[in-house]
Formats: sequence, structure tokens, C-alpha cells
Amino acid sequence: MPKPRYDEDENVSRHAAAEKADCEEMAERYGWELVGVEETSDSVLEADCVFAGKTEFPKSYYDTDNEDGDDA
Repeated sequence: MPKPRYDEDENVSRHAAAEKADCEEMAERYGWELVGVEETSDSVLEADCVFAGKTEFPKSYYDTDNEDGDDA
């Protein structure tokens, strides 16, 4: 059973990555505290980066509030 993306009990968040080095890059880019890296059984996303607290990727510039995709 996969671990939750945000674990309230441990107060950590997990984000999948292609390799362990990507975890450090994510930590630096978003200013998150990397507390561990867990190997997965997935051949594409081989690592789960574990960060302190609840972390979320910032909303994309291209995301809009309009769920229908109509921007005009």
C-alpha cells in the first residue's frame, strides 16, 4: 500500500521523482526541507522525496480559475 502524499502523523509530504538527485533539486527550487528519500518499486519514478511539513507545488502560470478551459 502506498504511503500518503501528506502524512499528518509524521507531518511530512512525499513527491515522486525519477531519481534521488531530483529530490535535492526540488528542495532547493521550492525551499523545502528534504528529510529523506525512499526507494519505490516503480521503474520510472524510482524515488519518493520526503519533505518536512505540508508541501505543494505552486500553481502553474497557465492554470486558470475557469475549469472549462475557456480563457477568453
